[in-house]
Amino acid sequence: MKQAKQKQFLQSMIGFVVCMVLIITFSVLIECVFFQFPALRYKEKPVTFTFETEDAGETAGGTGGESAGEDEESVTTKQKLVKLTDDEVKAIEVERENAKLLAEYQGKEYVEPEDESLVIQDGIMYRKVYETELSISFPSPYYIHKLDLRAPVSSDCGYSVALVRNGAVADSDIYCSIEPKTGAGICTVSQLADALQIRILSREELMPSDITVTVSNSFRPNTMRMFFLISLFSLGAILWFFKKTLAEKPEWIFAIVCFGLGMLLICGIGTNQVSYDEYVHAKSAYKLSFGTTIESTETAIQMCGNLLPYFNNPEERALVEAYEDRNNDFSWADIGHQSRFVRTETRVYYPMAIGFWLGRTLHASFATTVALAKLGNLLFYILVVFFAIRLAKRYKYLVALIALLPNCVFLAAAITYDAIVNSFLLLGWVLVLNEMIEPEKKMTWQNLLVILFSFFIGCQSKPIYIVMVLMIVFFGRKKFENPVQEWILKVSVIVMAGLMLYNIFCPTPAAGSDYYLVGNFSFAGDKRNVGTSVTGQIQYIFSHPAAYTLLLLESMGGMLWGYLSGKANFFQYGYMGSAPTIFTYVVILLAAWIVLFAPRQERRVGIGVKYIVLNLIMILGTAAIIWTSMYASYTPVGADAISGVQGRYFIPLFLAFFSCFMNGKLESKLSGVGRGRLVFAVMALLNLYMIWNLVIRVINV
Repeated sequence: MKQAKQKQFLQSMIGFVVCMVLIITFSVLIECVFFQFPALRYKEKPVTFTFETEDAGETAGGTGGESAGEDEESVTTKQKLVKLTDDEVKAIEVERENAKLLAEYQGKEYVEPEDESLVIQDGIMYRKVYETELSISFPSPYYIHKLDLRAPVSSDCGYSVALVRNGAVADSDIYCSIEPKTGAGICTVSQLADALQIRILSREELMPSDITVTVSNSFRPNTMRMFFLISLFSLGAILWFFKKTLAEKPEWIFAIVCFGLGMLLICGIGTNQVSYDEYVHAKSAYKLSFGTTIESTETAIQMCGNLLPYFNNPEERALVEAYEDRNNDFSWADIGHQSRFVRTETRVYYPMAIGFWLGRTLHASFATTVALAKLGNLLFYILVVFFAIRLAKRYKYLVALIALLPNCVFLAAAITYDAIVNSFLLLGWVLVLNEMIEPEKKMTWQNLLVILFSFFIGCQSKPIYIVMVLMIVFFGRKKFENPVQEWILKVSVIVMAGLMLYNIFCPTPAAGSDYYLVGNFSFAGDKRNVGTSVTGQIQYIFSHPAAYTLLLLESMGGMLWGYLSGKANFFQYGYMGSAPTIFTYVVILLAAWIVLFAPRQERRVGIGVKYIVLNLIMILGTAAIIWTSMYASYTPVGADAISGVQGRYFIPLFLAFFSCFMNGKLESKLSGVGRGRLVFAVMALLNLYMIWNLVIRVINV
């Protein structure tokens, strides 16, 4: 029997290896033949256009001129006013307000800086810009895959491209930005054109002789696209060949799938800072990776200040990473010092800090070092969730589904502490739910310690969630060996939760009481919004309790309705975008099916009416605390709406919510293997869909 199993396993492995070879070969062929077909059909050579004027003085004055030589290129320049967007106006107001508050706190007189480029007319803010128009003609139709525009600019700059075909201008323009730190803006065109009309908007006047435009259609296979295709086809192979593992050890399938999705995100996003406040987390992780002496290169300083250049395609990526490496020279790094004692809320960055340390030790490029930091976060997330799935009783696929939500996978592949929060809270609630499912089984000291440890780590950076562990206080007498043990365990839980909640408002030195804004509530508040004040907002809430209660209920109900009605999309990849609401419905139905229907061979039990009611109260209470915390810290005082609340904040509550619907009455004809295939296929394909549309097609083509 043992030999037969070994033979069967060997045959499966051989089949899987052969399948992977075919998958890799097929993916490469698709990329080279299908996606690179225009390069094979239109064998165009790169062409570079330069612009010169006969009268340099006239051009410098802004009147423009024609290029020298043939009449195929021309350039003109003029000045105009451009209306600022609401976000740009808000950013200026927030910057001025923060500078004013800082000056007030430091006892200095605030002097508002002058910006001559800003103009206010009829209450509307405009900015003075220079508009440079370029006209390019081709002797014959040219298939343009990439357009590379180089210009020396010192501030934000962008351009639009209008294609001319058969004498007609295309209805829609192609837009691209020029990164000041690389002096280049490269866009993907992928169309035939007889001529181009390019319009550049810049704060400073550009000299025509400093501008170059290169069009090309080179055969260049896309590495990230091939990686995506290999991952897509490999998913089917894994779900087909590893049937036994899928049914008996789904945690291993989760680890493989999550690792593949995470690596796609890490490699595809690169050093682009697109996660929520990623620069803040990067700063903490980077500093933690040193001892007492911090060496900050120019590139590291830009990373911590959210100033790294952004790339939009592989060509720009090469320029950005070269720029980062040039400025990542430790021989002229800025030297700083920090205490050997690591604050409590900073310790969650250890997985990412190890990646930064390893990158420096290996003398890796800056982009590789950032990737290693993200990889540390991803591997730690996978490890914790691996044990959460393994320890879960009768609902392993539900835990895997929650862990593979696009929001969770994206955060695990970024520099942020949210992955630590989500994974440890998931593990902690799995253990709590195990105790609820078996009300007659005695709770051990070991289990309680692991539960408390999981919630302690998960709540280091977000103490609000510690109220979830208070469910243990409502466990019945039968869960404990004797009254003394019950009293000690419950008091331990209450003390831990109370200390973490107290620490929010009165932090100890270990938790960062050196923050001057924490100790000065007159200034406390999120300074990304004007008019925030923790003290002022709390006073407003207590002086208007009825109005705030109504606002809270309306806000909570409005967000829930927004996600369910399609007005808002729940699954997001940070600032990159989101998936259509139809996927929200699919995942909700899949999760509901998992908890309502059990395979015939599996005995399913619920958690009882008592725990269902308590769970719902806990969920509602935690949600209300989350909303209130954002109203106090992120929303202007007295506002009639609560700002800053995001759907990802409620992911730690999902397992508790769906556990309320577990029962042992409904049966499913689908076997364990079939259930596993369905769950992992749906969740992986959802993530792959978002990676394709938000990562591959946006910044990797």
